Amino acid sequence: MRSVKRSFQSSATVVLGTGLVAATYGLVRYAYGLSVPAAQRDLGLSTAAAGAVSGATSVAYCVAAVLAFWACERWPRAVVTAAGAVAATGALGAGLATGPTAFATAVVLGSAGAGAASPGLVVLVRRAVAAPRRDAAQSLVNAGTGPGLVAAGVIAVVAGSQWQRGWVVAAAVTAGLTVALLVGTRGLAGDDAPPTGLDLSRAWARPLLAAVLLGTGSAAVWTWGRAVLEDGGLSPTRAVGAWIALGLGATLAAIATPRLLRHGVSLAWAACVLATAVATVLLAVGPLPWLAAALFGLGHTAATTVLIAWAGRVTRTPGPAVAAFFVALLAGQAVGAPLAGALLPHGAPLAFGVAAAVTALAALPRPTTGGERPSREDGRGDPGQPRVARLPCSRSSTASASVSTVSTSAARTTTTPSASPTTRSPGVTTTPPIATATSSRPGPCL
Repeated sequence: MRSVKRSFQSSATVVLGTGLVAATYGLVRYAYGLSVPAAQRDLGLSTAAAGAVSGATSVAYCVAAVLAFWACERWPRAVVTAAGAVAATGALGAGLATGPTAFATAVVLGSAGAGAASPGLVVLVRRAVAAPRRDAAQSLVNAGTGPGLVAAGVIAVVAGSQWQRGWVVAAAVTAGLTVALLVGTRGLAGDDAPPTGLDLSRAWARPLLAAVLLGTGSAAVWTWGRAVLEDGGLSPTRAVGAWIALGLGATLAAIATPRLLRHGVSLAWAACVLATAVATVLLAVGPLPWLAAALFGLGHTAATTVLIAWAGRVTRTPGPAVAAFFVALLAGQAVGAPLAGALLPHGAPLAFGVAAAVTALAALPRPTTGGERPSREDGRGDPGQPRVARLPCSRSSTASASVSTVSTSAARTTTTPSASPTTRSPGVTTTPPIATATSSRPGPCL
């Protein structure tokens, strides 16, 4: 019965976590870029102010993620609950705002909710889902941004000139999902004792740099994507359609990323980042903006999922690591959004071309091999779990193992495995050792 309950709780955590990411990211944080043209028209938000607000949302995200960094391992449910409450409050404020200042303040507040949501959800999913399915579960939850963007686009089309109603809907959905997740994960946070401290190392440097570069380059599309499409001749409805396509591409990341990760974090990261860079250029100059938007959504969302997997390879406390990497990502966006805005008067191809170049640079600091630092929940590196032998990487690797099963009826007997066939004697049964395997190819580090 307990295993059935845990399985149900595992599925509920993944489903509700995906929904909360869809709300806090798709309906709240990234919906700002979708609202910029309408806010400029109806609330008097200037182009310079729009860029500054985008940068401020990134700063708010970073502040919330830093706070979550210290709290998520010990109180993940509290962190996620606070994240949902802040995002819902910000969305409601944006929906009720009557001027640019109130709107900007609410949008910045709402973005902070997304910053706290990811680290807390990473910890909850890690504790709820068994290790063999963990990467796929994290990928699914992180890809929740996609359905959220699709929903935001559909709401924008339906709401039309009453675009602020979409923010009110986002607030209600976010609040409902937050309550559901709080109830659905009851008792989960106490399943595993939190680590005694953060597992910091120099291995964090590469993903931190990579995240900063990705954030700096991707900010152009997230902030100015719809405005550039409309300036390029697309109708508002078709521009929103491109945003929906972006969301559909992001949704596909749930399927694509686990398959990419089978080939290693390094290859997956490079592929996702380069796809994002190509899509950034095509969005400004290509003849198929919907296809470019879908590619951008796929590449960027998959890249952030790879960052989560990368965190699991370099630290035993991936929750705080994800918070740090996402802070770096959003710090880059805080720089990239106003930079792209400053370049836009010189033409969208130049602004988006520079953004694409910076994004491509993010492919350079790639993960190193053999540096995995498994988390406590994997059963390795935990004093309470059996140690796993590590074999050295070499030109010629030899792995040998033997299995011996001994049963005694009267006295304790010690049996030494040998290569002879199975022998039987009273009270003792011996299974011969597994054959030694020798390979001339480089052996893996286990």
